[in-house]
Amino acid sequence: MEHQAKKGLNLPPGWHYDEDTGTLMRDVIHRMGRRCRNWDYSNKADYLITIVLEERSSPILGRLVGDSPETATIELSPLGMKIQEHIFRISEYVPEIEIIGVRIMPEHIHFIVAVKRQMSRPLGAVLRGFKGGASKIYWEWAGLSVGASRRKPLFAAGYVDNILHDEESVANAVKYMDDNPRRLWEKRAHPELFRVLRDLEIPIDSTIGHFEAIGNEYLLKEPTIFQVQCSRRYFEYRRSADGRIDVNAAPMICTAEYIEKRDAYLESAKHGAVLISPCLSHGEKEIVRLAFEAGHKVIALCNKGFSSLYKPGGKLFDKCAAGNLLLLAPAAWPYVPGEKKITRADACVLNRIAQWLARNGAIEINYHGREAENIDDLARRATKRPMGG
Repeated sequence: MEHQAKKGLNLPPGWHYDEDTGTLMRDVIHRMGRRCRNWDYSNKADYLITIVLEERSSPILGRLVGDSPETATIELSPLGMKIQEHIFRISEYVPEIEIIGVRIMPEHIHFIVAVKRQMSRPLGAVLRGFKGGASKIYWEWAGLSVGASRRKPLFAAGYVDNILHDEESVANAVKYMDDNPRRLWEKRAHPELFRVLRDLEIPIDSTIGHFEAIGNEYLLKEPTIFQVQCSRRYFEYRRSADGRIDVNAAPMICTAEYIEKRDAYLESAKHGAVLISPCLSHGEKEIVRLAFEAGHKVIALCNKGFSSLYKPGGKLFDKCAAGNLLLLAPAAWPYVPGEKKITRADACVLNRIAQWLARNGAIEINYHGREAENIDDLARRATKRPMGG
């Protein structure tokens, strides 16, 4: 399954291959009960495990220290040290398991589990035993006697598992764990950049549009915003035996027209322009990727809203912390678990919204037979405040 994931083939529903961490990941990682379908959790494999406190508002496992992102680290509390020791004792009770990395954060924990050979019970049963023991350590630390009414479990129900398919993905998972203190420092230093805005009002098309957003909303006030839109006609793609374009594969040839367009966008961004795009086509994704690498500013339009615990992952996190990213979703397109397949109508709406927000930096788009009035109507509906909002 891991090799299929890398090729984008036959992934279980609700899962995707993450290029940044090199792991199979669920689309909604904060839902602690979701599991990979058709996967035997007693098999030999490596996993990145994440477990959160029952009371996340009480970060009792440690505290963030350091006066910069580079010096940020977690100073464990006495309870945090006991839980860290408890994690490493898993191997004493389950000899098929080796713990090869641990990161204790104030209100959650990460550790990497290597299942070295087939187990007699699934990983979930092992983790339930670990959590039960952790709760006993917590109760003893808190001085809660047996039968005390305030005795709650230390950790929330369930856990998140990311399957690590090779040594490279294990190394990436270790880097991710080690980077957690820096990421926490950035979030605390710039909370406004990581807060989900549920009703951001933006003037569009002589009215007010409503959006969900995360990131630097002030990018919308920049004097120059250029819309990035690249048609597939700028590329030559592989075709199947019946002549269909393989739109998921990288194009075989980029035309000179595309290269000229790409370089013009990046040159404008270099001189302070903000690029805005739904990042639908290969060309749009490539231009935005190169803009990110160069430290330029981007507004990315999304086809669904954000969960309450959402935060940008991977490379997007650093772009958000630097103030170079704004993610926008039409308010009438709420969050849904998993990947939301984008329709042609959705793509037209996002491109129309990009035209409105880009103002003088908008480009003309051929909507291929769809009436402009109909596109405008759909876009206005998508940016209306939802009922009860």
